[in-house]
Amino acid sequence: MTSKSPKPDRRPDVGKASWRPIGVTIASLVLAGCGEPGPVGGIDDPGDDLICNLDINLLVTQVAPDAIPSLLQPDMVTIGAPGSEYVLDSDRVLGVIVDGQPRAYPHAILDHHEIVSDRVGDTWLTITFCPLTGSGLVVDPNLGGERLDVGVSGLLFANNLVYYDRTTGDVYGPQLAIEGACGRFRDQSLMLLPLVETTWGRWRVLHPNTTLVSSNTGFNRNYRQSPYQAYKQNDDLLFDMPVDDSRPIKERVLAIRLSQSGGLGYPFSELSANLGDRGALNEIVDGEPTAVFYEADGGGSAIAFRAAVESQSLTFDALPDGFWTDRETGSRWTLDGRAVAGTLAGEQLEIRDDAFVVYWFAWRHFQPDAEVWTG
Repeated sequence: MTSKSPKPDRRPDVGKASWRPIGVTIASLVLAGCGEPGPVGGIDDPGDDLICNLDINLLVTQVAPDAIPSLLQPDMVTIGAPGSEYVLDSDRVLGVIVDGQPRAYPHAILDHHEIVSDRVGDTWLTITFCPLTGSGLVVDPNLGGERLDVGVSGLLFANNLVYYDRTTGDVYGPQLAIEGACGRFRDQSLMLLPLVETTWGRWRVLHPNTTLVSSNTGFNRNYRQSPYQAYKQNDDLLFDMPVDDSRPIKERVLAIRLSQSGGLGYPFSELSANLGDRGALNEIVDGEPTAVFYEADGGGSAIAFRAAVESQSLTFDALPDGFWTDRETGSRWTLDGRAVAGTLAGEQLEIRDDAFVVYWFAWRHFQPDAEVWTG
């Protein structure tokens, strides 16, 4: 394990938004003058139910709450419509399907806003992305009978986004901790929802009827210019922390999270070395038949599925024409687990909701007991 040195602020230009303490939880976490990046102190008795269950040496205040503005029910547009032109085929997106409606949330938007709260019919979902840890998750914002208005607190823990509830001002905790770490949220957990992380070009071919977040967000941002472009291309971290540098620290990993610290991780370089440009893994993960579909195009896409339809377990292989097939029925499947031909045509594999893509250093920090798949 080594420690990376702090680097100059590469967070988005948020202007001169003033610091405003948001509730007793943040007030108990920060020192006076918290508008400047630096270590967080002022934490009282660790048994106090207002305090975060976090190592304060890795907790920093970066910007004011909401200085990085989350989006609430942004306009969604169709492919080729005004407001869609900012996304290139090579850009990465978080894709979800809710009530049969495919939606894409591009990194190009999330680099600037980090959190999108959206609604499809009666279903609310919160899309979160931390550019510093390369981690995109989708969660159900309903918790304990209330719907959280999840926002960017301005705090970072181990370089990871920290959520807070904009309605009450209460801090929830780090994105990658999954479970709540602070105050009234301790011992509670937002529920993960299934997602696909891939390129826009791949997603729009898979789902030609998809919508995506419009560039007309109401904020003056250049969504073709990421404030993290240099950060994504080097081995620097924004804030000092111990890291496992046995692999490139910003290598993408498909993480399957089985407990607070455990699970299984598939580094993309290992997937590429073992599977080539396209392949399938057939695994038993936590007692469940699991398939991982991988393809190398666009920086790599890796998706984990529960490998069964009803009570029938399936075993998969990649085909040279961009599809996958199961050995049991010979049906043809797409990257995102839809059967498009054969006996099982029309079936959809269940995407593991405990799986997501994250940078190596962050995965090793938040899931230190997880196993590393090396083929």
